[in-house]
Amino acid sequence: MTDKGLSTHLFRSGESRDWFQPLPGEQIAMRVESQHTNGAFSLTEIIVAPQSGPPLHIHHDADEVLYVLEGIGDFICGSERFRTGPGGFAAIPRGKPHAFRNFETTPLRMVVLLTPGGFEQFMPAMKGRPTADIPQLALEFGMEIVGPPIDAPLAD
Repeated sequence: MTDKGLSTHLFRSGESRDWFQPLPGEQIAMRVESQHTNGAFSLTEIIVAPQSGPPLHIHHDADEVLYVLEGIGDFICGSERFRTGPGGFAAIPRGKPHAFRNFETTPLRMVVLLTPGGFEQFMPAMKGRPTADIPQLALEFGMEIVGPPIDAPLAD
């Protein structure tokens, strides 16, 4: 019988974290890549600098959950707009336009789960490339840029 489930991938507290900056204002650490889950999901940790966040976009082939660990984030998902802090999350079904932004003065730290996995490889593919490459490269990973970043904080 072959194991078609998760492969062993352990990350212990205190081990070095391989952080990198794929886009201005975002630090990413890959925690579980789709290669470790037979493509089922990926898990990344992201730190979003103040006044940063991605443009409005759609994942055409993946569902996404963003769980806030530290800081406060403003989120748009379709027609819904909300603000949340530690313990809050956004569950975004594939095909739904969404964005998040950090309007605070401290970093926003989140864990991001995408299922199925594969999109996480967009981040390392962006390293060292100009931001003008984002829209075309995103399409190669099933994501479409459909609008600008969130432009103003949401009211509490």
